[in-house]
Amino acid sequence: MKEEIGGMVKRTGVFYHETIGIYHDPLAMSVREGFEAIKREGLLEIPNIILFEAEAIPEGILLKTHTTKMVNQVKKTGHYEESLRSVGGTLRASEKILEGEIDNALVFIGDGGHHSYRDSFWGGCYFNHTAVTINYLREKLGVRRFAIVDTDTHHADGTRDFFRKDKDVLHICFCHTNHSDKEYNKFDIAVPYGISDEEYLKMVKREMPKVVEFKPELLYWVCGNDTHLDSYGLRSLTEKCYPNLTRIVKETAEKACEGRLVVKIGCNCPAYVSEYITPRIVDLLAETGKYKDY
Repeated sequence: MKEEIGGMVKRTGVFYHETIGIYHDPLAMSVREGFEAIKREGLLEIPNIILFEAEAIPEGILLKTHTTKMVNQVKKTGHYEESLRSVGGTLRASEKILEGEIDNALVFIGDGGHHSYRDSFWGGCYFNHTAVTINYLREKLGVRRFAIVDTDTHHADGTRDFFRKDKDVLHICFCHTNHSDKEYNKFDIAVPYGISDEEYLKMVKREMPKVVEFKPELLYWVCGNDTHLDSYGLRSLTEKCYPNLTRIVKETAEKACEGRLVVKIGCNCPAYVSEYITPRIVDLLAETGKYKDY
């Protein structure tokens, strides 16, 4: 039985550290603005929304997924702590959900993560937060089965490389190409440039039965905001699309794995978009019903 806080509600964790909010390109990343909007809107004062510091995990955990050479290369980029804490937020959020401390989580990430391989990285990504976390959870908690839904505009090539032949990881990537490997539960869905909110939501919803049928123990959603019309991803979504997208993914998690959901958000969009999107994602995760404007 879940803890009751004024009735049966979702316990939502928000994972953030100020280091994650520091980035070199204000158009590409508006993490700080997204977090400040959550505070300004009073969401962190609601009892079932809990703020956690995204911690810097021990390097030994990284080395179970990435090579020593790569870790040392990331240290030279100036993004080591930012990416380390992005891994830490993802890992601890997942752990707390699986151990029953919280029901779902929003994790702020300082880099995309999904273009990161075992021994290399590119595209503004450094450590692969999801791969490090899954390897850790399998070893520590014995959890095997995971689903990843990635709605960033780019193909999650690094994450796919880690789990390409792993049947226990369902990976659905909404990107630029159509490709399916049903044997290993890997699916790429080509998203047309200039797609409307309505068509995009239909496209995502059409793929969600795969997650329900797969029955993961935990669902990850990589919520890339570079699909916004004012970002760099060449799609044409408006800010009102993302809360509706959150509703679709959250409902999928409820059906597939009792609501166990980690939302990873890098706020790779202009500040005004981040300030609109992030409070509404938290509102939907925690089921507070604060917003009615989408």
